[in-house]
Amino acid sequence: MLMKTLVVIPVRDFADAKSRLEPLCGPSRRAALARWLCERTLTFFRDCMPEQDVLVVTACDTIAQLASSYGAAVLRESHPSGMSAAAHLAAEWSCAQGYDSQLLIPADIAQLDEAELRALINHPRPVPSVLISPAHDRGTNALLTTPPDILPFQFGLHSSDQHWNAAHRRGITCSLIHLPKLRFDIDTPADLSHLLSQSSEPDYLELDAPWQHQPTPSSPTYRPMPSQGVPAC
Repeated sequence: MLMKTLVVIPVRDFADAKSRLEPLCGPSRRAALARWLCERTLTFFRDCMPEQDVLVVTACDTIAQLASSYGAAVLRESHPSGMSAAAHLAAEWSCAQGYDSQLLIPADIAQLDEAELRALINHPRPVPSVLISPAHDRGTNALLTTPPDILPFQFGLHSSDQHWNAAHRRGITCSLIHLPKLRFDIDTPADLSHLLSQSSEPDYLELDAPWQHQPTPSSPTYRPMPSQGVPAC
C-alpha cells in the first residue's frame, strides 16, 4: 500500500547557520551558502518531485516567504528551537493533516538524487516503523517515521545511533538504508573539501561556486572571503 508521506525540511535562520564553516568565511558568506543550499533543496522537490507534499518548518519570516514562493507549505515556530523540536512540531502537524509517514530531510544535503529519495519514500515498511538514512559521520540525513510521531527525535552527535536505539527500546521495526549521495551534507570544511575532491559532476561544480576555491586559514595565501548581502530575517 502506498502511504501518504510528507517531506519535512526544518530551516533555521540563515544568519545562524553553518557556524562550523567559520574557518573558511565570515557570517555573510555562511548565510549566503545556507540560503543557496536551501533554495537548491526547494528547487529539487518542486522540479523533480512535484507530486510530493513538502513542509518547511521555520521561525524566520524571510525563510517562510521563500518556502512559499517554491510551493512548499510552511509551519511557523514561535522561536528557533533546534532540529529535534522542529521535527516534533512537524510530526504533530503531519498527524493532524492525515499523513501516514513523515520524511525529514535537512536543507543542506550536498546532492539530492531523485532515485534515492523515491526509494526512501516508496520503501516497503510496516506500521509502526522507522527508516534511517545515516550521514557519513553517523548523523541522520533522512528519517522516515510511520506514523510521523512514533519516535522522539534526537538530532545531534551520532543521531542515527540515537534514533536506532530509541526505536529498538520501544520495540519499533527500524531499518537502515545507506544511500551514497544522501549520506553527505555540508557542515564542515572537511565535508566541502571531500565532496569537491570526489567528483566533477555539474552539481558538485555548482556547489563549489559560492566558495571561490578559498584557501584555508593555515595557507600562506589565505584571505577572508568577501561579504555579500543576504536578506536578514
